[in-house]
Amino acid sequence: MVKKGIDDDHLMEEFDEDGGLEFDQTDELDFTGEDDLLMEEGDEEDLIPSVLYKGVSRPKTDEDWRQLLLDASRDGVPEYKMSDTYKEGDLIIHPSFGLGVVSKLISPRKAEVIFENSKRLMAMGVTPPQ
Repeated sequence: MVKKGIDDDHLMEEFDEDGGLEFDQTDELDFTGEDDLLMEEGDEEDLIPSVLYKGVSRPKTDEDWRQLLLDASRDGVPEYKMSDTYKEGDLIIHPSFGLGVVSKLISPRKAEVIFENSKRLMAMGVTPPQ
């Protein structure tokens, strides 16, 4: 028994008739300026320095992360705060562990951070106990 497939052209025609966006397979997508759309004016001050930037692929090993960490500038790197949130590649300075880079987000409240001499799970987005 052969399963009947959906005709992609027919599906697109139905989508277009229902008020969807018209899209032709010959159209090219342009993502120029995409980052500007995500940032509002004044957000630049809130950006945390990152080791991941255009042209740099995500490191695969802890040693690769450490190499990016060693090459990174300490200028403008914020001190780690449990209440702040971070994203992959962000640089932080911890009072005990020193300069670190967020290598992986484990959950919305936990991140793996690689420091010069260790790797730690760090809380984030949490109100510190008093």
